[in-house]
Amino acid sequence: MEKEHLSRLIRLKEGIHRIGIPVPFPVKYVYCYLMENESGYTLVDTGLNYKKAKAAWEEVFEELAIKPDDIHTIIITHFHPDHSGLAGWMQEKTNANVWMSDTDRKMFQLAFMKNDIQAIDVNKLLSNHGVNEELRKAILNNLENITERVQPYATVNSITKKNWNLDGRAWRILETPGHSQGHLCFYQEDENILLAGDMILDKITPNISLWPGGSDRPLEDYLNSLKDLKQLSISRAWPGHGGIIDEVNKRIDELIEHHENRLNKIADLATQKSGSEIAGELFAEKELNAHQWRFAISETLAHLEYLVDQEKINRIASNPILYTK
Repeated sequence: MEKEHLSRLIRLKEGIHRIGIPVPFPVKYVYCYLMENESGYTLVDTGLNYKKAKAAWEEVFEELAIKPDDIHTIIITHFHPDHSGLAGWMQEKTNANVWMSDTDRKMFQLAFMKNDIQAIDVNKLLSNHGVNEELRKAILNNLENITERVQPYATVNSITKKNWNLDGRAWRILETPGHSQGHLCFYQEDENILLAGDMILDKITPNISLWPGGSDRPLEDYLNSLKDLKQLSISRAWPGHGGIIDEVNKRIDELIEHHENRLNKIADLATQKSGSEIAGELFAEKELNAHQWRFAISETLAHLEYLVDQEKINRIASNPILYTK
């Protein structure tokens, strides 16, 4: 019987491979990009540190007949664990330099290396918005478990330059806050290709969360980033999850429309209720675990705070905080 492949390996063009690395989440894979240049290879994103992901990378090295130390540079588009979690393991295998935006490098440290401090802030945020103690404990336990999936910790450098030679050509580095405050995309202007990270996804919408240590206005940041990208002549996007996107501006419009619809729905639900209550009503038809509730609640809060900034609803400084028209 033929051995089942753990990875999804797709050759995009000469010297560039799109590599699906398994993650234990509903998205199933995170897509990393291995790009050949004069000095060897640059790897963009790594996957989450767990057994199947590491086995998948060993499979990729064998199938492409490359040695780990052919990889000289690892770039992380954003700090989230499904993209950054194997950076330390990969650095140990390759001796490569690891790079991330300075904003997300600091957020990684806060979320995963100073997680006792972060846990206090997360518990306070959830409590302030009416999340019950049982769910708060489950969310904090989930976060503690995820911390184990980003170790060993990589030594990470901060990206400061404006362009990067990924594949023998210059790619412009774009700051695209929203999904994370320090999220980066890379744009190849000759071919109008966007290496998109989680900024634009084809079938699902990137999670936009209000979270301790991050932006106070993540949804505003994200919508502005989408509008900035629409000003470019992007013909194709290579995302971190799902399929390659050819009609990029159409997808941007769909994402903006999704958030406009979500804002309208949340505004209608804001009738002297807490963020937790509104999230519960918004996702009432879904069976969510603690990991998914964390996303659901934090995304609801991002939309609520956007509506407050836009003066569409009011925030009542009570315990818990309430939102109303």
